[in-house]
Amino acid sequence: MEASLPVEKADRQPWRWGHLILVLVVAATWLGLSGMNLWMGELNQDEGWYLYAAGQMRDGRLPYRDFAFTQAPLMPVVYAVGYHWVERLGVAGGRALTWVFGTLSLLAAVWLAMRAGPRRAQRLTGGICFILAAINIYQSYFTTIVKTYALSGMFLAAGLALLSFVGRRRAFRAASASGFLLACAAATRISLGAALALGGLYLLLCRKRLKAWAWLDFALGGGVGLALTLLPFMALGQDGFRFGILEYHTLREAGPWAIQLAYKAGGLARLIQAYFPAAVIGLFLVVAALRAMACQRSSTPPPAPSPPAPPPDDIAPCFNSFLWVVVVVLALVHLAAPFPYDDYQVPVYLIFCVALAATAARWWVRMESRWLANCVGRVRSVRRLGLLTGLWLVCSLYAVSSPLAQGWFVAGRDRIWWRLRDQSPVAQLQDMGRWVRELTLAEQGTHLLTQDTYLAVEAGLPVPHGLEMGPFSYYPDWSRDRAEQLGVLNREMLRDVLITATNAPIAAFSGYSLSIRSPEVAHVDREDRLAFDAILEDEFDHVESVPGFGQAGTTLDIWRRKPVEDADAEDPAPTDAE
Repeated sequence: MEASLPVEKADRQPWRWGHLILVLVVAATWLGLSGMNLWMGELNQDEGWYLYAAGQMRDGRLPYRDFAFTQAPLMPVVYAVGYHWVERLGVAGGRALTWVFGTLSLLAAVWLAMRAGPRRAQRLTGGICFILAAINIYQSYFTTIVKTYALSGMFLAAGLALLSFVGRRRAFRAASASGFLLACAAATRISLGAALALGGLYLLLCRKRLKAWAWLDFALGGGVGLALTLLPFMALGQDGFRFGILEYHTLREAGPWAIQLAYKAGGLARLIQAYFPAAVIGLFLVVAALRAMACQRSSTPPPAPSPPAPPPDDIAPCFNSFLWVVVVVLALVHLAAPFPYDDYQVPVYLIFCVALAATAARWWVRMESRWLANCVGRVRSVRRLGLLTGLWLVCSLYAVSSPLAQGWFVAGRDRIWWRLRDQSPVAQLQDMGRWVRELTLAEQGTHLLTQDTYLAVEAGLPVPHGLEMGPFSYYPDWSRDRAEQLGVLNREMLRDVLITATNAPIAAFSGYSLSIRSPEVAHVDREDRLAFDAILEDEFDHVESVPGFGQAGTTLDIWRRKPVEDADAEDPAPTDAE
């Protein structure tokens, strides 16, 4: 007996090393994807006006009241606290801060998955969730660039994880904290308010199986969270708050129903492409469930598996089913948008991974109980290790074969030739930021005239008032009073800024600038485009054109404002004879 113990320990040692090696390899793959997306990932126009709003808040200005903002207010509040990262590192610092929130959201999702899955396979459940969420290049990209998804996903996953602790014996701290965090998710991305409503409804429906008044504790936490994060901005912003949170997102129309269906079908297709490994696993589980239901109705059912273990007392009842409801409802809310961009589902995908991992782990445990009932624990451990290793291999191969990975090194295609990048998008932005700052200071300017706000953030220069929303600042058909009230520019005001903003001697316009009219988010009229071009020719000297800049690799044109005497010489005053 005593002699067999060292042999048994030595027999287990290789499998423990196997688990350790897998953890290290998965972590290295995740960090590699994150690092490449941080430095090599394509720029996004939203990064600019999100970070610019945070900088404005750091300087004491408030969104909705002092400048336009079309998202919920919590993100610029949080990023204003960490804005020293942006001051030191520019947009790369903002991405690093976003990666921190993305990492916390990933850990919260794994924690939630381990609670929602079977107790006999917690590590398996957490491993499946982590690999599906972390080894996905699309998810990694959109939780690394400066978007609302990482922060809102962190609040969403953490809030749902705390909600799982609500039970018969304890409720107040878990329910109230969960309500508060889900309110913060809604205050970061307003569409996630549906999760807050679903959480309250879930506790209300399960009130007889939980501690008394748990739903009221949840409502208290949610109410406090909404009051702290939204009410101050609602009171101070008033019309600007109502427009930025509600009206802006309803004024955009997609057109006839056929076009709307085409947009939604395209969004779903891109979503499946982005999350293909998880979609295949989900489809497999659906087929397995349908097959099991069909076998139960047949005359010769298969051998019945052992009954599932009763749910533990430390997790809320029917919680995995509740998670699936949250996933479906949030996905439908985003799909109902006039233009349902596939990246809207990024924070929802975290919860999808949680529910999918918990369901897959339960199926795997049932299969083990049916086919491996007489096997020792080491055999089960080896099979689970093989499952996770295979999942990592599939997700890794899918990630490196993605067009996003190709975009790290390829800037596009010229007929049959691939154009390789000379430098990363972030490095190019840093170079352009330093250059336009030097040009501006040499002309004794204080502002940068641009709608590419990430360039202004990188240069450390403000933009003229009304351009804080970057390419989405132009509302040509609005009256001057309404535009001034909401902090945007109408047709006359934008032309005035181009002509009279003498504190901005340098103008920098990419293909996104002077090209989009809001709130429709459509191309500017031809007359507007010709008028803008004429003003630039009259008021500025062209300095340089930089191809392949920023989002979508458009051309960045740098302009220097003409001295006053030069402009007067080109437009002489009429003489008495005239």
